[in-house]
Amino acid sequence: MSHNYVQAVIKMTEISFNPDAMKKFILPIITILLICGCRQEEEKKNPLTEIGTMEMAGILPGAEDPSTRTTLHNDGLLTLWNTDDSIGVFGSKASNIRFNLSSGADTPLGIFNGPFTETPLYAYYPYSQSAGDSYNKIRGQLDSVQEQDGERDMFAACDWKVSTSITGNEQDGYRIYFREIMTLLSFTIDATGTPLEGEFLRSVTLTANNRKLAGNFSIDLSALEAVPVFDEEAEGSVTLNLVHQPVLEAGKPVTCRMMVNAGISVGDTLKITLETSRSISTTTIPAGKTMKSGYRYHVPLLLSELRDNTIIRDMADQYRYNTYGIYHKEDTLVSYKAFRDQWSIMIGKTHYIFRIQNNAQKKIVSIENIPLNPGAGEYFNIEVSVYGAGNIRQGTKRVRVIRCEDHKLLLYDYGNETSYLVYN
Repeated sequence: MSHNYVQAVIKMTEISFNPDAMKKFILPIITILLICGCRQEEEKKNPLTEIGTMEMAGILPGAEDPSTRTTLHNDGLLTLWNTDDSIGVFGSKASNIRFNLSSGADTPLGIFNGPFTETPLYAYYPYSQSAGDSYNKIRGQLDSVQEQDGERDMFAACDWKVSTSITGNEQDGYRIYFREIMTLLSFTIDATGTPLEGEFLRSVTLTANNRKLAGNFSIDLSALEAVPVFDEEAEGSVTLNLVHQPVLEAGKPVTCRMMVNAGISVGDTLKITLETSRSISTTTIPAGKTMKSGYRYHVPLLLSELRDNTIIRDMADQYRYNTYGIYHKEDTLVSYKAFRDQWSIMIGKTHYIFRIQNNAQKKIVSIENIPLNPGAGEYFNIEVSVYGAGNIRQGTKRVRVIRCEDHKLLLYDYGNETSYLVYN
């Protein structure tokens, strides 16, 4: 194991202005130089980087509040600073002061500038205005819903770090050393030889019942080995939404990364749920290790080798509706109401029309071109026409037969995630 270090330099500079007025202004200049990164189970040593300094006079906390973020180096191990990163600093006479990155983006070494804090005592990343004024109990949040866009990680707001020590002095500068307090999980998903091949991956969800994986927490910056303490409402699952929605191709594993609290112990039952454009896959496995903060853990998900632990369902099969109508996931767009509405069918030679109407409200919804005897899994186009119902999109819809039971035919439009329950 190796630590990646954070260093800070603080200097006092005297600058004279307006000699005619014989006034001098003493402007404090603080430059914080940071080197930070993730640890992981295998060792990775980093050579000491030459310290550079950058002097800026009279810098105040920025009025804007850009979201902070870090990214991973292409080796997947080392954390790099990114533009607009900010840290919070507690000094001997100041609390939760914001320092902004001025240089060092896309490297493990960043220079941060901020207002004078006397002697800096503690620091954390990323800066949060709501962290509070007490370094003994700063407040933070680990998002239970995170995002990834291709190889670009977007979890920086979840990549919490706290200082372990601060060395140096005003003359020579201060150095701040950081450590990670969350855990990075790296999933390698291989759908080769499974029904998920060719489908777009939308999200990955990790669930550990009775464990606190995300939510609001507090931590004591003055305690060297302190861990985040999550509140009672903490979440037992974390979902990673994949903005780019990669295709699950044979022989081409997809890598997904998320930050979680190190709250999982060896033997815990873990559920890994994949949502694709057409399916919901749930794999249940025991945790092989007790997780530690500051480490990265690889989670290989070779679905073809985990068939006995994996259940794959059609996305539409997760919803159950009892009343004729049109639904978007769990939301009802229109449904038949007994004694108020009328439903009817108009049968042709090979197809029929299903209609729900309410004469009093002047509302009519027609679903046309339904085959008389559709088979399970069959695809076909239907025509949806609407009068008086603005929340339903008209036009041609490509649907698949999910099931037909007790004269109730369930059709599903994967592109719009819309269900049609009609008479058959």
